[in-house]
Amino acid sequence: MSVPALTPVQKLPVPVLEHPHWRVNYRPSAYVAGKVPTLDECWEILQRTTVRLGGWPFPRIPVRDSDRDYGDGWIAGWSNSSSRVEYWRFYQSTQFLYLGNPREVADPQQMSELRSAMTSNTDSPSDLESVPGFLSITNSVETITKFFEFAARLAQARVYVDPITIDISIKGIAGFMLAAESKWWWTDYVARQAEFRYEKTIAPAELVAAAAEHAIQCAVWLFGRFGWAKPNVDAIRTDQQKLLARGS
Repeated sequence: MSVPALTPVQKLPVPVLEHPHWRVNYRPSAYVAGKVPTLDECWEILQRTTVRLGGWPFPRIPVRDSDRDYGDGWIAGWSNSSSRVEYWRFYQSTQFLYLGNPREVADPQQMSELRSAMTSNTDSPSDLESVPGFLSITNSVETITKFFEFAARLAQARVYVDPITIDISIKGIAGFMLAAESKWWWTDYVARQAEFRYEKTIAPAELVAAAAEHAIQCAVWLFGRFGWAKPNVDAIRTDQQKLLARGS
């Protein structure tokens, strides 16, 4: 059983669905509505397993009660700042749903800096001003690594004891271009459709042992959908290892 879709009609407290966004859903293969006995325990689980790689927690547990909510069998939290717009729910069934704008989408300054960096690249095409936006390679690897690391921590905490399906989508991305700050980057890698979706079912033990590698596979898959067929996997892995080394 999957969690219901969230739409703008439901009036989310943040405008995350109005812009390109990630959608992440964890679904255990065995559905038990009240596997986590209470909502308080749901909060406690997230406090213990939140990932803080790169400085911004995933998922971020709001400090203010005004940025939290709860319902029949779920808790929720959200952020709406100049650099982060996101909304998540964690269900007593242990399903998890996350909606979040890529950092460069939520932060106009970062998008402007990416556009400037790409424009200064001598290999950039001449019509960059017509590109609606950019997706940072560095940010994407960090974000996807957090998606898998958080799922692994839930598995390590025995929240997941059966295989878990990790469903990752990026939506509203048509026309966006992969971006890197390095010079001589060949930039003509553009999303030709509005949504890309990646789904994989993983046993808890495998997820705990190889979350980072699963994240790299997902990132390489995503970059391929932009037309970057042969990314430097070793370079991606090195950047990821640096991220994991400085985070918790």
